[in-house]
Amino acid sequence: KSFLITKQWYQRRVRGKSFIQMSKDQCEAVRASLNNPQYSSASTSISIDRYTAAQQANNRSNEVFIEKSMSQQQQIMREQDEQLNIVGQSIGRLKQIGTAIGDEVEDQNQLLDDFYSDMGQTEKRMQSVQKKVDKILEKVDGKKQNLIIGILLVIMIIVVILFFST
Repeated sequence: KSFLITKQWYQRRVRGKSFIQMSKDQCEAVRASLNNPQYSSASTSISIDRYTAAQQANNRSNEVFIEKSMSQQQQIMREQDEQLNIVGQSIGRLKQIGTAIGDEVEDQNQLLDDFYSDMGQTEKRMQSVQKKVDKILEKVDGKKQNLIIGILLVIMIIVVILFFST
């Protein structure tokens, strides 16, 4: 998931703004009911009723505000839990991939160690063969080498003729 602005984030922001606007509207409604001329008579009982009505309206407004706040907080917590679950699953997959890569690196290292060991043995054999060839070349002078090359060339020609004649 990307950490850029998503549609869900934008919708939460719009809900938050509408919630704030609704709270402002409710406060204005309570003020308007308190300033209503029908409640402004000089009688004590009417002013007590006016106070009681305003207090009840305020209590209702507070209860609605608290309920909506709780529901929004619960919704946000659910969304965060979902996102944490997704992150947890991604971390689990990354762990599996990391473990597989580590195993592969160990296998490749073992193969390279075996290869270098084999190369060391082959190098030793090549040095031994090279020394033997050098000794043989020292023993044989130039005329003998030409004679051996000539004999081998004749033998090769005979083999080629026999091969094509059959």
